[in-house]
Amino acid sequence: MKNAESTKKDRAKSTEERRETRIKSKKTLKRILQEAKPIRGWLLLTAFVSMVSVAMVLLGPELLGTQTNILYDYWANGTAIDMPYFIRRCLLLGGVYLLSGVCSLATMFIMNNVVSRLFTCELRIRISDKIRRLAVKFVDGTPKGEVISRMTNDVSVLGNTIHTILDLTVSGVLKLAGITIIVFTIQPVMALAVVILLPLSLTLASLISQRSQKHFADARKSIGDIYALNEEDFSGFATIKAYHLEARQKREHDRITEEAKGRLEKGFYLAGIVQPIVSLTNNVAYIAICILGGALAISGKMNVGEVVAFVLYAKLFAGPLESISSGLSTMQHTLASAGRIYDLLDREELELPEGRPLPQGGGHIRFEHVDFSYVPEKPLIRDLNIDVRPGQKVAIVGPTGGGKTTIVNLLMRFYDVNAGRITIDGVDTKAMERADLRAMFSMVLQDTWLFSGTIYENIAYGKEGATRQEVLEAARRAHIDHFVETLPEGYDTLINEESTNISSGQKQLLTIARAYLANRSILILDEATSNVDTRTEILIQQTMDELMRTRTSFVIAHRLSTIVNADTILVVNEGRIVEQGTHTELLAKNGFYAEIYNSQYALLN
Repeated sequence: MKNAESTKKDRAKSTEERRETRIKSKKTLKRILQEAKPIRGWLLLTAFVSMVSVAMVLLGPELLGTQTNILYDYWANGTAIDMPYFIRRCLLLGGVYLLSGVCSLATMFIMNNVVSRLFTCELRIRISDKIRRLAVKFVDGTPKGEVISRMTNDVSVLGNTIHTILDLTVSGVLKLAGITIIVFTIQPVMALAVVILLPLSLTLASLISQRSQKHFADARKSIGDIYALNEEDFSGFATIKAYHLEARQKREHDRITEEAKGRLEKGFYLAGIVQPIVSLTNNVAYIAICILGGALAISGKMNVGEVVAFVLYAKLFAGPLESISSGLSTMQHTLASAGRIYDLLDREELELPEGRPLPQGGGHIRFEHVDFSYVPEKPLIRDLNIDVRPGQKVAIVGPTGGGKTTIVNLLMRFYDVNAGRITIDGVDTKAMERADLRAMFSMVLQDTWLFSGTIYENIAYGKEGATRQEVLEAARRAHIDHFVETLPEGYDTLINEESTNISSGQKQLLTIARAYLANRSILILDEATSNVDTRTEILIQQTMDELMRTRTSFVIAHRLSTIVNADTILVVNEGRIVEQGTHTELLAKNGFYAEIYNSQYALLN
């Protein structure tokens, strides 16, 4: 009894899933048509050319049938042939098929070289713009390979959909309608043999193709996972080699690939059996037409030319029918890709505040009763209050995971606070345009980022329109000028894609030079000297002290020796400021800070 109830529930669930799939497919298809509005002029032109092609295709068998009948009458009955008329008809027949071929070629050219390119190019630009307007948490929570998969593979598949839709609606449907009308005017009885199985074959094709969409959607996700894993393999190549993780990565790649393979096999199996079913139906109809046509010709109810024309129309009937069935199965694949693209495009964007006030002052920063958590059920920062005066150097220290970097993320509005507010010179950062807010900051992070280009270009990235003298001065102040000048190409030395042709310390120095060049009012240093040697660290520290003297500065540090001269040290633990004061004051308290500081020196000794 329980098994019967379970089976009934599974069937009901399966039926509901198919219903939801149909509804979602209709919405996605409607969205695709709306998205194609910018290219509707080209689509209308293509539709017109396709209709001309269809008209020529429908006219051809009738002309050929007439010519065949003339020849048959001459052979069977000795009827004289009017040669000028016959030749004109032959030329007309050749012109009809030539025009049909030219129209088909023009349709293909327009769709492949104009429509698809314009549509897919614009779509990729929109996705790129969309990503720039999304919150940082989207980038943090989405594998890079997944985004790349949607921008490349899925968009390419969706571009092909426009061609498929046009082929289905114009070429396929018009051909079917035209052939159906013509064959019924020639011989209604034979026409029934052509069209009687049409509803059955199309119904079967539709039902089977709908079942394949879920498998294709799951496969698209697996393909995104493959892209993500490949990106991980390349970005972590050295680590994978160092820890001998090649076998592990290969196993993971094999697992995801097999998963994608299984899903694609199911989807393509269901999609693949559609066309054979339709082909079988068409062949049965074709055999019936040949037998019935021969019988009617013998009985004198049809002439040979009409039989020939009818057979050709029947043969033509199979083409658009198979095209429609193939298109229906292909559409499920493309609808799955379209769903992933529109899911990205429909994500909630960052709000753009009105008015966009700008702070007027020296950089007075306040955190007022700030609460924040990355995950709602795991509070991180609770009732945080910080008051940083203009020009102060504030160090933030504490154990890993205590909330140090999160404070900077909130200040830069990479994430928004859950409660409370952050102000700069009395202006709430939520009321500011993010670009205006971030234009006030220079940042040097522990994880360096350089792009493929020259050393000069990477430093100049810090300031638009920077002069060469400014770039060279920034390099000198970051103590990297001597290293650069020893290179054969100097500042024109190219940094490769993974920045593997310079050391970690040199990469860090380049990002510090970039921050010097930016010369903004607020400075954030997140373990900025973690990858340089002790001697270089001392030199950089001296220059940084000079740079920070007139700027509001936040320094996140694990090595406490680098922040002993800070105006204020905030000791953060579990999202709260547990201690606050100067280095001397905190050591005198002999509390949490003193414990961390003494433990570092104990390890060094």
